[in-house]
Amino acid sequence: MSQVMKKKVGTIIDDALLAGAKQRAALEKRALSGLIEEALAGYLERSPSRDDALRSLAKFTSHGGLLPPEEIDEILEDDALAL
Repeated sequence: MSQVMKKKVGTIIDDALLAGAKQRAALEKRALSGLIEEALAGYLERSPSRDDALRSLAKFTSHGGLLPPEEIDEILEDDALAL
């Protein structure tokens, strides 16, 4: 049986965000650390490049015709890591 290595971390987050997380953990009868760990794992599993590709595809296919060159340039210049 393998053990999962865990490490204690410290950080500063918004009071309201922490209160909401504590409330959700209490509602779900689980540890706050487990809730935060699951949320972080989900965030890291998301594929930004896939999300960007789907957004670009939606732009390209939403017109039913050719896009103007300005819109094509906007899509190509869009920062893939911008939130």
